[in-house]
Amino acid sequence: MWKKKNISFPLFFTLLICAPFISHWLLSFLGFTFNYLYPLVTALFIFSLFYFKSMDLFLNVGQTKNQLDNMDILVRANRQLAKTNMIKETMLQISNSIVQINNIDELLEQILEKAVLLIDNADNGSILLFQDDNKLAFHAVYGYDMQFLSSIRLSLEETYLYAYTEGQPLKACIIKNPENFNHAHMSKGNFHKFQNARALNIQSTICAPIMVDQELYGFINIDNISDENAFHEEDVRILEYLANQIGIAINNACLFEKTLQLSRYDSLTQVYSRSYFEELYQNIYKRAQRYHEHYTIAVIDLNNLKNINDRYGHMAGDLAIKLFSQVLKQNLRDSDIMGRYGGDEFLVVFLNSTYETTCHKLYEVLQILSQYPLYYEGHRFHVGFSYGVACFPSDSQDGQLLIKIADKRMYENKVHIKTTV
Repeated sequence: MWKKKNISFPLFFTLLICAPFISHWLLSFLGFTFNYLYPLVTALFIFSLFYFKSMDLFLNVGQTKNQLDNMDILVRANRQLAKTNMIKETMLQISNSIVQINNIDELLEQILEKAVLLIDNADNGSILLFQDDNKLAFHAVYGYDMQFLSSIRLSLEETYLYAYTEGQPLKACIIKNPENFNHAHMSKGNFHKFQNARALNIQSTICAPIMVDQELYGFINIDNISDENAFHEEDVRILEYLANQIGIAINNACLFEKTLQLSRYDSLTQVYSRSYFEELYQNIYKRAQRYHEHYTIAVIDLNNLKNINDRYGHMAGDLAIKLFSQVLKQNLRDSDIMGRYGGDEFLVVFLNSTYETTCHKLYEVLQILSQYPLYYEGHRFHVGFSYGVACFPSDSQDGQLLIKIADKRMYENKVHIKTTV
């Protein structure tokens, strides 16, 4: 195909120099006089100026357009690079927060705020988690009043994903005009609560499921209040990733709670373990020293547990220990601290209690236990215990010595019971 080519400047300058001679010969050949030579040469000169000017302008316009196109590509590339770096930085912050933060609601608020900042056109957001009654409750919000939303409980059937995916809420999706959607699928009571909370002024929503151990645990929603076409598939992918991070955070929190439970509580009786009781006792002792407070400590040991184990088996012995610990816990104040010190031995700290008050309380527990015999494989037996009490600071100002005094008094009490029997 023929392409138009621009005349180079040297060639055009040569033609311009030769133009008068060519014009002279051409005018003579055509029979014209030389009166036309001057205007013809002038016209050629002016034409040449306009030609080169237009060529220069054309080239400049083309170059400018190419530069603008390149700048636009560069700006978009820089914007995408900045967005990618922001996402990476945010993910790193979330990963660090998952390890460091024990309060799950505090972590959810951080992740929700990051989601609103990361997703273009995001205005508000919320995170809902299932409760013990299988209802969804708000645990974190952004741009809404938590005070109004905290009273709302949603069933799974009232959620975006359940209705949108026909009962298979396992994939994130975009909901346009969610107010109409809510009106069609939500109970009237909850719909009016959302209206009162001013949480229905939304044009578009991304909703993603939160999964923990492959089970649905809740949802995260990101909202736009002005444009139903605000969100795109890239935004959905970002939210899916964040929802996955929430699932990891919740799972870690559950594991941490289980580990904490195992380290702080005795598995059989669910009272404080020896190590954690000693930690708490040190804090109580130091506070009592600093503020001149008083407390009593009781050392308690079950009676005849060895005989129960030998006669009926260790399962019967465990039942005896559990019954004792349950009855004692039920009759303690919230401020009192109880721990299993080992085997059938327990320690209890009674804050701001006297020797007489503590002994009276333990005697009441003995009377209650006498009314609840244990039955095991056709056998019937009672659970009893011996105890010793020591007071701070009257018996000793040394916390460990106080335990030894109480322990000694407990053995004296046990011997007295055996002698009496």
